Amino acid sequence: MNIGVIEPFKDGFLEVIPEGEGSDYWQIAAIHISGEVFCPSPRIYPSQQVAIARARRIFNWICNHEMETRSWGCYCEELNMSLWRQPKSYPSNPLPTAF
Repeated sequence: MNIGVIEPFKDGFLEVIPEGEGSDYWQIAAIHISGEVFCPSPRIYPSQQVAIARARRIFNWICNHEMETRSWGCYCEELNMSLWRQPKSYPSNPLPTAF
């Protein structure tokens, strides 16, 4: 059984997971940088090594384009993909209390 891989990288880490049970194909689940999580648009890569290499490139792009990645989502034309960002402090919406 293939399980996901978490690889430390610079000030964060990369998460890649297999496409499915017994699959040789991989996808990037998330890129973690300084407590924030970035999720790229889903893509399938032919191996774990290729997915990790692509995740490193995305990580570096995010670090070099901080202004573009400040919103919830952005499009990276250079890498031809969208990125969604989960900030460190997500605003909570408490449920209303019953009276």
